[in-house]
Amino acid sequence: MKTITCEQLGGPCDYKITANTPEEVIKSGMKHVEKAHPEIAKKMENMSYEEGKNWNHFFMKIWRMTPNMG
Repeated sequence: MKTITCEQLGGPCDYKITANTPEEVIKSGMKHVEKAHPEIAKKMENMSYEEGKNWNHFFMKIWRMTPNMG
């Protein structure tokens, strides 16, 4: 299990997302962004394929660097 903050993923706050897999972080993170940062959610919806690919590469780097809890 890992904990990653909204800020680590490029967001503006320290909301913590705890999950077992990268997919769970993305799912929980998107729920948080849609509720707390709708302007960022809108920008994400309009990302190009290349921008999405670059963000995913960035995210996976953060995931690998984040230590497991426990």
